[in-house]
Amino acid sequence: MEFIIERFLKTEEYTVGRLSILTRDFDEYLGREDKEFICDTLEPPFKLLGMNPHVRHKHKAALTAGRYPLVVRYSEQYKTCLPLIVGMPKLMNKDVRMVKGNSVDDIHVGLIPGAYRGDGKMVDSSNMIYTIKQLIVKVKERGEGVFIQIRN
Repeated sequence: MEFIIERFLKTEEYTVGRLSILTRDFDEYLGREDKEFICDTLEPPFKLLGMNPHVRHKHKAALTAGRYPLVVRYSEQYKTCLPLIVGMPKLMNKDVRMVKGNSVDDIHVGLIPGAYRGDGKMVDSSNMIYTIKQLIVKVKERGEGVFIQIRN
């Protein structure tokens, strides 16, 4: 299974994207991908910090574009199981997770899935976290991999 985040709004305060599931790989003849929309995503603002770990660990910033494995793991900080993006360079010395929240102020690292309501506000993130966790677990039980692509 492949999740895709496509960012569509970048401000100085936050970054908003669309989380979809790729239902069919790229068709070289038709030149398209079929995607099933799941929810919106909210991240800290997009900043060009480079790959210098000393800079990246000190600033809130949108997630690094790329393709990463996605798993569900227990978080000591949040005291619950949450989706974890594996292999992404750590920001602010923390693992990168999907977390519950209503605004970019609720996260330091990671993203909030839910329904974007404008002005940097997100609703329904608890239900979206639950839905995404169920999708990941179902696919993992079949022995398949789960990945997330983050596109600028």
